[in-house]
Formats: sequence, C-alpha cells, structure tokens
Amino acid sequence: MERTRFFPRAAGLAALPGLFGLCLTRMWAVLGGHLPGKVLAPAALVLAAACIFVFLRFDLTGRYFLPFGDWWKNLLVFFPAFLLGGVLDTSYAMFNGDGLLVAALPFRLLCHMGSGIFFGMVVLALVRAVRSWGRPEKVDGRVILALALFLNILAAVYVAGSATVYIWDTAGYWLNARTLAQAPLGLAQVREVLVSVITLDYNYLLAWPISLVMRLMGTGRYIFVLATVNLYLLPGVWGLCVLGRRVGRGGGAMLVLGLPMLAYTALVGFVDVAAASAAVWAYVVYTDEKRPAEARGVLTGALLVITFLLRRYFFFFAVSFGAAALLKKLLTDRGRWADWVGMLFSAGACGIFFAQSFLVDKILRSNYGDTYSAYALGLRSDVLLFCRYFGWVLLFFTLVLGVAMFLHKGIARGDAVLALGQLVICFFLFTRVQAHGQQHLLLYLPGLAALLSAGLSELPDWGWRTPVTWTLTAVLTASPFLPRTQPASISEIKIPNALPAFSYRGPQRTDLMELAALRSYMDGLSEEGEKTAAVVASSLVFNNNTYENLLISLGIPEGDAPKTKLLYMADVDKRDGFAWNVLSADYLIVTDPVQTHLGEENQEIVALLAHDLLDGTGPGAAFRPLKVRFSLEGGIKVYVYERTRDVTAEEYRSVSERLIEKYPDYAWLYRVPEELLK
Repeated sequence: MERTRFFPRAAGLAALPGLFGLCLTRMWAVLGGHLPGKVLAPAALVLAAACIFVFLRFDLTGRYFLPFGDWWKNLLVFFPAFLLGGVLDTSYAMFNGDGLLVAALPFRLLCHMGSGIFFGMVVLALVRAVRSWGRPEKVDGRVILALALFLNILAAVYVAGSATVYIWDTAGYWLNARTLAQAPLGLAQVREVLVSVITLDYNYLLAWPISLVMRLMGTGRYIFVLATVNLYLLPGVWGLCVLGRRVGRGGGAMLVLGLPMLAYTALVGFVDVAAASAAVWAYVVYTDEKRPAEARGVLTGALLVITFLLRRYFFFFAVSFGAAALLKKLLTDRGRWADWVGMLFSAGACGIFFAQSFLVDKILRSNYGDTYSAYALGLRSDVLLFCRYFGWVLLFFTLVLGVAMFLHKGIARGDAVLALGQLVICFFLFTRVQAHGQQHLLLYLPGLAALLSAGLSELPDWGWRTPVTWTLTAVLTASPFLPRTQPASISEIKIPNALPAFSYRGPQRTDLMELAALRSYMDGLSEEGEKTAAVVASSLVFNNNTYENLLISLGIPEGDAPKTKLLYMADVDKRDGFAWNVLSADYLIVTDPVQTHLGEENQEIVALLAHDLLDGTGPGAAFRPLKVRFSLEGGIKVYVYERTRDVTAEEYRSVSERLIEKYPDYAWLYRVPEELLK
C-alpha cells in the first residue's frame, strides 16, 4: 500500500472508536428513551464510519484541514485542541446518564476522545481558513484609537450620570460576572461556563471574560460597562472600520458614528454587542470576494454559530444571513458555490457540535411563537422602536441606496441582495415570534452598515457626496446628546422619530429613597429569624429585580445584617406558569395599581394574585395588610401583606381553575402540585 494512503487510513481507523462514542452520546441525548440502545449503537457506528469514509474518499483532510505543509506543525495545532476538546467535553451534560450503560466509564472515555478529535479538526480547519483568508484590510490605527477613547469616555460619563436600579437584561450579565468573579478560578469554573451553554438561556460565555477583569479591578458598574465596551464593542468598531474602507477615508468612523445605537446598547449594559460584533465580521469576511471562496465560507459559518452561542436570538441573524447568501447566489452568482457550501457545512458542523441542545430543545421542540405571544406587540411597536434607535431618515436613506444597488448590474447588486435579503428575512422571522426590544435591533445593524458601505461606495462623487454624508453623520451622532425626556415604554411614543431619540444622559430615578426604605423595612422583618417574601409586581418601575438589585445598583454593600429571603415570582403566563411557592411566603409585596409590563391579559399570574391580595379574596384572604405604604414614581403605592395562616387547598385550586379557564391548552402549566393539596 502506498505510504500516502496508509497514514490517512490508519488515522481514520484510530479515530473510529472515539467518533463512535461521540456519535452514540449525542444521538442518545436526542433519541434516548425513544429508541433502544441496540438500535442507536449500530446507527452511531455507521454514522462515524460514514464520516471517515467521506473524508478519505474525497481527501477532505488534505483539502480543508491541514494549514501547514509540515506534519509536526499541524500536530502542534491539533494536539492541544484535542486535549481541550476531550477534557472540557460537555456531551454528558445534555442528559441524565444515571444508571445508563452509555454513561459507563468506557463509553465516557470514547466520547471524550471523539470530542477531542472533532474539536481538533475544527481548530485545524479554522486555522487553515484564517491563513488562507489572510489579514483584514488595514485601517487607520489613529481612527480606531480615537473612537476607542471617545467610547470609553462616553461610557464613564454615562455610568457616572446614572442613578437607577438595573433590572432584567441590563443587570443579568453583570450579576453573573460578579458571581463568577467571586468564585474560585479553575478548570471547574471553565466547565461550569461551558455547561451553561447547554443548561441556561443566559449562559456564562459573555460573563466569564468580564469576571476575569473584575478579579483585578472590582465588580462595580463602571468596570462592567467599561469591560463590555472594550471586550465586546471595540471588535465591532474595528469590523465597521474595515467595512467602511469601501467608502473611502473616514468611512469606518462614518459607520460607527452614524449608527450610535451600537454604542448606546453597550452603555446600558447589553453584552449582546459581542454577538453583533461577530455578525459585523461575518459580513466583512463573506463579502470580501478578493479572498479565497472556501476560506470565506468556513470562517463565515463559524462566525454565524458564534453569534447565537453568545446570544441565542442571533439564530435569526444566522438563518437570515444564510438564506440571503443563497438568494444572492441564485440571482447574481450561480456559477460559484464554494463559499456558500463552505459556510453551510461549517455552520452545520459547528452548530451541531457546540449548540446541539439549543438547536434540538429550543428550535425543533419549542413553539416560540405561542410561548412568547405576550411579546407580540404588533408592527406599529416595531416601527416605532426602529425609528427610535436608528431614525427614519437613516432607514429611508439606506433603503434607497439598497434599491438603487439592486437595480444596478455588477457586484453592487449582489451586495444589495445579501444585505436587503438578510434584513427582510430576519424581520419576517423574528416578528413571527415576538416584537423587538432594544437589544434585538442589533440583528439589523450589521446589514444596515454593509448596505451603507456598499451603497455609498457606488455613489458618483460629484463634489456633494462627502459633504452630504458627513453632514448626515454629524446630525445622527449629535442627536443622542440633545436633552430630551425619555419615554417609560414604547407605548408612550406617538410618532416615528426622524433621528435617534435615545439619550446619552444616564437614567435618573426620583424614588430611590423610597425603594431603600422599603428594602430596609423588609429586611428588618427578619431580625428575629429569617423570613421570606415575594414581589407581586412586574413593571419597569417595580418588579422582583428592582427589589433584589437595589443595593448593588446604588453601590451599597449588603453587609452581614439579617435579610429577608426573596422568593422567585414568575411573571409571563405562557412562558413561566404560576409560582406556587410564593403563596407560602411570610410576606407579599404588592402595588396599587397592579404593575405589569406586558398588560394584565398576558400576566395573569401576577395580576390575579395582586388583585386577590388587594381585595382580600382567594388566597389573598390568608394575608393581612401591614400599616406601611411606600410611594414610587408615577403615583404607584407599594403595600406589604403578612401571611396569617396557611393557604387552603380550595384557595390553591381557585388560582389554578381561573388560569386553566383562560389557558385550557396550558392546563399542565397551572395545575397545583399534589403535595400542596395534602
């Protein structure tokens, strides 16, 4: 046998047991309990053997997976990746393997071996693609430095001028980063971060790098926002500067300054800008057609997976980008498919390996459209939000450029099809599920930037292009600096904004002293022994997070004084179900009027209990109001109710029956646990 054939076949044979173990474990995570092991094991063996056969038959290893000509250099890349992939394998976190043969030590070792092999091959492919693609276009380092300085100063001023309580998504990753920073750093924590990708909707991938910064510089809000800007925003700024090179000198700064919502989203605490930065680079890599097509496809596919690993809703971006790229091929470039096919296989392989549980459990097995129907606020809400953060002037200008490019023959038409297609497909898919929030607009920023860059580069320069575009950029940049009253919710906006209407002035709450008094009062109730409480409210003004995050938002250490334990209170009907544990709390905190952020019709699990407390009916009859009252913004009154007896089985049933009557298809979500009826 020829030597050139012997070594690949020997390597394939050596890899077969490990790949069999990996395939078996991953198939069990999906089909275990549905198909017996005697069916899954042969299927896994056939799948592993088929993969090796395809690699050998078409010499895929030599074509796509060997970045260097010397075998020892390739081994230096593969071996560390193999060890990391094996040691940090999270396949068994996808299911409970207690008592299963597939979870026995031999199978675990085979799975870890297969994971190491797969991860090593992914790293080899990416290194080869990076070397083939080459270095990004050079940008003026002075521009990057100036933008970085501007954004850091802006972040410091914004945080310094804020006096508010951070809640929900603007606080979640901050709290996760603080928790990780205060825990021992080691391999166990790294595994915890990786397992969180499987087990948590808000995983620790973005919180962990920030936690490393916090270990050195502290865990305050300043550090969190500045870390977000420097770790996650600046890579996107660099990508925009590379995109902007097509426009000419200063094109990158024009894109960064003309799309201020990217920076603002980082300032308010959304680490989602990291996913947006990866999406910007997906455009940079894929649209640079001077580079090798295979490398562009492989790198773009990996970047698309990175986007939704960081923030799951960016799956809409990945799907819309892939679909738009296919549309571009069909309409403008049918003769060359290497880039799109490479992207498809790269995204598919990386997606299945790194995000299998998300793709199966959240995409294939979930009905997001119904579960998140409470967030379907209508097309008008989406239009108003887009105009609030981008301004209809910019959106209209970009649309005109895109249409003009589409009508023009040549490369510009392909760019228009890709960007316009991605924007339209993403909007259509996302609105099938829910209305947009501020952070969700990041799905569209890379496409808008790519469309602006390509469109402006195609405009004939008759002496007016540069002055007009820079004037528009200056207006868009200045708009958020103007003093203006910020709406409490999207419902308060009556007409679309021509220019970005958010403000760089930090948010200010006037009721912080009342909130502090409430927190102090509640903790005082536990002086003679720990008590429990729950917040029966869910609005932007007052909710569970408002109470829980008050002290940390104000920079006040909690200390060692007695604290009343806060119980979790669910708040969205079809998503959460009723939190039965709150009816055993010692105290319930309720507002008048009842506070919801999606309307009582979508938050009955909050409103129903709140009205029962205020009216003294149903389970509310088991509680009595204490003689205290706290006043919050907007005339909201906060009352504290003390439980005087156990809630009866009949009172439990009254809650369940009313919720099931409204949501008969979700009866399973509102049934009272049997142990509470005994």
